[in-house]
Amino acid sequence: MGLLVFGTLAGVALLYVRRLTRWARLWLVFLSVSYLLLSMPAVSWWLERGTRPTYAPIATAAQARDATAIVVLGNGLVSYQESGLTVESLTRRSAYNALEGARLYRLLHPSTVIASGGLGDQEMHRRSEGEALRDALVSLGVPREVIVVETNSTNTADQAQFVAPLLHGHRRFVLITAPIHMPRALALFRSRGLDPVPGPSRIDYTSGFQDSMLRFLPTSNALRASELSMYEYLGFVYAKTRGWIDTPRDAPQ
Repeated sequence: MGLLVFGTLAGVALLYVRRLTRWARLWLVFLSVSYLLLSMPAVSWWLERGTRPTYAPIATAAQARDATAIVVLGNGLVSYQESGLTVESLTRRSAYNALEGARLYRLLHPSTVIASGGLGDQEMHRRSEGEALRDALVSLGVPREVIVVETNSTNTADQAQFVAPLLHGHRRFVLITAPIHMPRALALFRSRGLDPVPGPSRIDYTSGFQDSMLRFLPTSNALRASELSMYEYLGFVYAKTRGWIDTPRDAPQ
């Protein structure tokens, strides 16, 4: 949204510069068409598919390939404050990760469930993503005593680093995160010598539109999915340049 606002303002300002009027018009057309396309479910679905193989949710215990632990990644926390009071909740993606973690706990009955995520903003947040995930998992029926909380990470690379020593001999585990985030998360964890089994959450922004003409109708969810996809493209490139990933992307399951 920030890019749209500043891009529009820049284009309008340039319209008043006689020598740049043509370029200003071209820029405004380009910006408008780009946002129109990015907000179409058909386009955002195509972008999202480019970030990942098709990971299906784990439906049977056999598909978990003898995993003995579950790792649930935090994908954000939101905080609301007023008069010294605070209400915090998981973002949409984190909430679906917690739901999938609780579902797989009932299916697999692992001895350990790790809730991973640090304190995103010390001024805004009163608890870490890991603690918020733990509370959500407990409310969904996962016993508190099996949950281990990781609270030091600030990004996915950190999560791979800090989760590794908490596994305590669990050779294979189910890694739960949003489907759009899964390829980068898998690559970072596998670069630590770990053996995660992908357990994507069931959040989906656009697939319900793909069988109808509605896939060409702009929506805010599709625009959000496009934004997340581009973030993952850039995040994967950044992780590679930093040397955090030394394995290729996962192949389709």
